Amino acid sequence: MQRFTGLSRALLLLLAISTDAIEETQTSAKVDGSARRREQNSINTKKPNILLILADDVGTGDIPYYWKDSGVDMPNLDRLSSMGVTFTDAHATPLCAPSRYMLLSGNYPHRGVAPQGSWGLSGQDQNQFLSGQRSIAEVLKEEAGYSTAMFGKWHLGAGVPRSSSSSVNKTHLLSDPRHDWSQPLIDGPQDIGFDTSLISVSGIQRDPYAFFRNGYLEIDPSEAILWDGGSYPMPHGISMIQKGKYRGEGDKDWDSSAYNMILVNETIKFVDNHLDSGKEDPFFAYVALGAVHTPHSPPYRYLNGEKVAGVYPDTHMDMLYEMDLVVGSLVSLIEDKGLAEDTIIIFASDNGGLGDMHGTPSDVHDSSGPLRGSKAMIYEGGHRIPMIIRHDKSFPPNEERSHLVGLNDLYATLLDLVGVAVPNLSAQDSMSFSDYIFSGSNTNGLREELATFAFQYGSFFVSFTCYIF
Repeated sequence: MQRFTGLSRALLLLLAISTDAIEETQTSAKVDGSARRREQNSINTKKPNILLILADDVGTGDIPYYWKDSGVDMPNLDRLSSMGVTFTDAHATPLCAPSRYMLLSGNYPHRGVAPQGSWGLSGQDQNQFLSGQRSIAEVLKEEAGYSTAMFGKWHLGAGVPRSSSSSVNKTHLLSDPRHDWSQPLIDGPQDIGFDTSLISVSGIQRDPYAFFRNGYLEIDPSEAILWDGGSYPMPHGISMIQKGKYRGEGDKDWDSSAYNMILVNETIKFVDNHLDSGKEDPFFAYVALGAVHTPHSPPYRYLNGEKVAGVYPDTHMDMLYEMDLVVGSLVSLIEDKGLAEDTIIIFASDNGGLGDMHGTPSDVHDSSGPLRGSKAMIYEGGHRIPMIIRHDKSFPPNEERSHLVGLNDLYATLLDLVGVAVPNLSAQDSMSFSDYIFSGSNTNGLREELATFAFQYGSFFVSFTCYIF
């Protein structure tokens, strides 16, 4: 492992250019195979649907498959592994916002607006994507005719629409009259290729505590309230706002305990509407869960009436249990609609699991398994993630892949599978592993190294460290 410290943005860009050259050499042996696959798929009129489920702060130690005992019963993820291909050496960045850009752009985070990723609402009036970079949703929509949807945690940055050139009032994001919520988010999901969306800008972790549908605030801003840190009894469970800097405005009915169930219902509605429309085009549904980021607020009961809160020793483990129920609901949706042979299902996480500070004590449950470190750390436990991919009658069931892959590689891989070329200026750090899904012996052209990043903060952004594996 090589280590580079104190790099400036300019020097890191030079490093990226060097890495591109290395990767170009690595992938040359695979170009012909990928081109053949694109040609074959472009001939086929039926392209697969894609359901991408992204968990939040879930490490390999959280999933029973990886280290054989997570302490949490996860029959739905066990079944997904048994019916798909499980990757044991998949990696993201150690933090959520840069990883989400990594997933949707196919790039390392330094290629975006901010090297550390773009997070919430700001006066920048843009998200993490630079001009000319196209999200995978945009490419699937424009080049392959997909209907696209996103539900859940955004965390890519966006601008507040304003009626004047005034700065953003971060204390009163929703109620400040200079913020014009008759207009959509600037650079929201609707601007990077999503036809349909219901998102919260920062998941359940901070303000604004409200949903945006297709970019538009769902509530009347005059009815927004200021939420202080604390616990609030709601119909589905104890909703929680983290204390300290997380105080902020939101919907008076905000309920963090219902968050994941809302996403399930929205996904069901999207798929039903898509099928009812009679359209022949495929769909891409990206579901970004709140589980299992803090605050841990499991619902009393899940959608099917099954008890969740209090099933395990602490709320972190309860949230992991709910996450498995969510996966079960989404997979059942595909199966019950007769779409299992027409849909690629992907489960992954945005970074490593939670350590003792925010998760279950490691003597009870360890999100990293035997790996060193956890979320926000450069050690492998901070960025090795679970990844499972299933496509019935296409991908082999119950198989494992142990070669290094990155979350950013899903971009090129999915486009390869549906027969679309990666567009210029996009996904510069994405390498397709589509052939490797079909057979573990197809290792030509796979990446041999992956850069991941650790950020150090004081009162402001100071420096970052780049590690090449």
